[in-house]
Amino acid sequence: MSAIEKEQEYKLISSFLFEKFNKIALTPKETAAILGRTEAGLKKDREEEIGIPFTRLNRKEKGKPLYSITAIARTIVDNQIKIFN
Repeated sequence: MSAIEKEQEYKLISSFLFEKFNKIALTPKETAAILGRTEAGLKKDREEEIGIPFTRLNRKEKGKPLYSITAIARTIVDNQIKIFN
C-alpha cells in the first residue's frame, strides 16, 4: 500500500469513527470494542508503554486514558495484512 493510499485509509476510518461517536477521542471501552480487544489488554499495553498512543484526561498520571480516533485509525491501517491470491 502506498503512502497516499494509507493516508486515504486513515482519513476514511477517522471520518467513520467521528461520525459514529461524534468525538475525537474515545474511552478504552469504546476503543476495545472497535479493535476487538479487551479493556484489560489495552490497560496492559499502556502499562508496558506499547500499543496505541493515548492521552490522559487533564494530563494527570491517574487521569482517564483516551485514544484519539486518528491513532485508532493508524493502528488499524498500519496493522493490516494483505493477502493476495
